[in-house]
Amino acid sequence: MKKLYIKQKFLALTDTYDIYDENEYPKYFAQCDFTLMLHRLRVYDGDIEFGYVEQQFKFFEPEFSFYLNDKFIGNIVKELTFFKPRYYLDFNDWRIEGDLFGLDYEVFDGQGHVIMSFSKDLFRFTDHYCLTIFDDENEKLCLLIALAVDMAVCSQSNN
Repeated sequence: MKKLYIKQKFLALTDTYDIYDENEYPKYFAQCDFTLMLHRLRVYDGDIEFGYVEQQFKFFEPEFSFYLNDKFIGNIVKELTFFKPRYYLDFNDWRIEGDLFGLDYEVFDGQGHVIMSFSKDLFRFTDHYCLTIFDDENEKLCLLIALAVDMAVCSQSNN
């Protein structure tokens, strides 16, 4: 089991995040760039980009594509729900379910096992998340998923 902490920088020109390990040492860095009003969030391990999440142009529900080591992995799509946010990943047969307030999320595999849980710290000026990842092999993909959910929430609140 591994913990990561995502902390958005306060006075940055674009969405910028520092990601810390369980001992709160800097581990990764993420920065957003804009292309034709769409977001692309690039994630770095030191100076090396290992993945990115790219917003797709959709009219109703947000959709994002995942790339890990320059390889397309799949998409995350927000499902139309009334109370609790839910996202579908079109790869690995994973799904994401949020609580009523959209602060706590869990990622499940096809058999219903929890892959990751993450929660948003409500009392901050910027977005702060705590991720609990239950399989170390999924660390980078789970980080991309949490960042994509944050992007989806932000894109819907800006509409």
